[in-house]
Amino acid sequence: MAMGGDGPWAISVMWSLTAVTLIFVILRVYTRVFVVKSYGVDDHVYNLAFGFLFFYTLFTTISAKYGFGQNMSDIKDLDDTAHAILFEAIGQTFAVVGMAVAKWSLGLFLLRLVKAQWHKIVIWISMGVLMAASISVCFVFWLQCSPPKYLWDRRIPGRCHIDSTPVSMLLCILCVIVDFFYALFPWLFIWGLQMNTREKIVILSSLSLGVIAGACGIKRTIEVPELSSPNYLKDTVGLIVWSAAEISVTMICIGIPVCRPLYKKYLEKLTSRDGSKYRNYQDRSEGGSYPLKTFGGSTMRPGPDTKDGDTSDGEDSITKAERKLGIGGPFTKSYVRGGERVRGDNQSDEQILGPDFRRSQRDDLESQDKGIRVTYEVTTSRLDI
Repeated sequence: MAMGGDGPWAISVMWSLTAVTLIFVILRVYTRVFVVKSYGVDDHVYNLAFGFLFFYTLFTTISAKYGFGQNMSDIKDLDDTAHAILFEAIGQTFAVVGMAVAKWSLGLFLLRLVKAQWHKIVIWISMGVLMAASISVCFVFWLQCSPPKYLWDRRIPGRCHIDSTPVSMLLCILCVIVDFFYALFPWLFIWGLQMNTREKIVILSSLSLGVIAGACGIKRTIEVPELSSPNYLKDTVGLIVWSAAEISVTMICIGIPVCRPLYKKYLEKLTSRDGSKYRNYQDRSEGGSYPLKTFGGSTMRPGPDTKDGDTSDGEDSITKAERKLGIGGPFTKSYVRGGERVRGDNQSDEQILGPDFRRSQRDDLESQDKGIRVTYEVTTSRLDI
C-alpha cells in the first residue's frame, strides 16, 4: 500500500538526515586518509554507526509502505499492520545499537586526546555502560511477549509479560547524559593548554557540539511513553524521527572537529597569496618535531617520495626496527626530527588541536618516569620542499 498519514514527511526527514550524515562520512574518510594520513579504530566505528543509521532509515521506509505513520484503524489489511510493526521494530533495533555505536566513535576519538589515566577510565566506563544498556534493551524489546511473534502480530494467541518502556526510558536518559558528558569533558583537559585563548575556544566549541545531540535525546526521551500506545504506528512517529535525528546529529558533531585539518588546509591555501607563503607559514607555525599518533591505527611516516640528497632508512628498515623494538602498535608515539618539514604536514591526529597540543603531549610524554617507554626517532633531511 502507499504511504499515508505522517509517513511521507517522517521518511523524508530521515533520508535527509542520512544524506547529510553521509557527506560528513565522506569528508571524514578523505581527511583521515589523504590529509591526516592516519586511519584508526574510531574511524571504522564511525562508518559502522552510519551503516546502522542507513539500515534504520531503510527498514522504517519499508514499514511506511505497510502503514507506519497512519492510524492503525485506517489500515484495512491486518497483514499490512503486522508487517508495518515488524519492520518498524527491526528498524528500532538498528537505532538502539547504532546510537551506542555513534557514542563509541566519539568516545574513541576523545581517547586519542586525553592523557590522564582517570580520564581514560571514565570514558571507557561510559562507553561500556551505554553499550550494555543498549544490548539489554534489544533483548527486552524482542522477548517482552510470549511467543515473540505476538509483539507484531496480535492475531495469534499470546501475551506480553514485560513492559519495555521503562528500560527504553533508562537508555534514553543514559544517552543524554553521555552526550552532555562528552560535550563538556574536553574543557577539562584542553583549557589548561598553553595556546591562544581564541584558538582554544574555537576548538572546544567544535568539540562541544554534542549538546545539540543531547537536546535531540531529550526530545526523544519525551516520546518514549508512546511505545505503549494502542495506536502504535501513528504515535511512535515522533520517537522514530527524533531517534534518527540524535544519531545523525551525533555523527555530524563528531565529524566537524575531526575534519578540522581539512578546513584549515584549504582555508589557509585560499587566504595565502601563493603556495610558497603557505608552506613557509606551516613550517614556522608547527616546528620540526611533532608526534604522530592515532588510536588503533598506523603511525604515519614520511612517504617514499624523496629528492636527491635525502637520507632515509626506508620503510622496510623502519618496519624491521619496529618489530625488534615492539613498537608501532595502537598506542605508540613516534617522533620525526629534521631540519625541514616533510610532506604531509597534517599527518598527526592532534592536528585537530594544533601544534600547542602536540608539544604539550610530547612534554608530558618525556616527563613521565613510570615504567619503560620506547621512543623511536626517524631522522630525515630535505634540501627543499
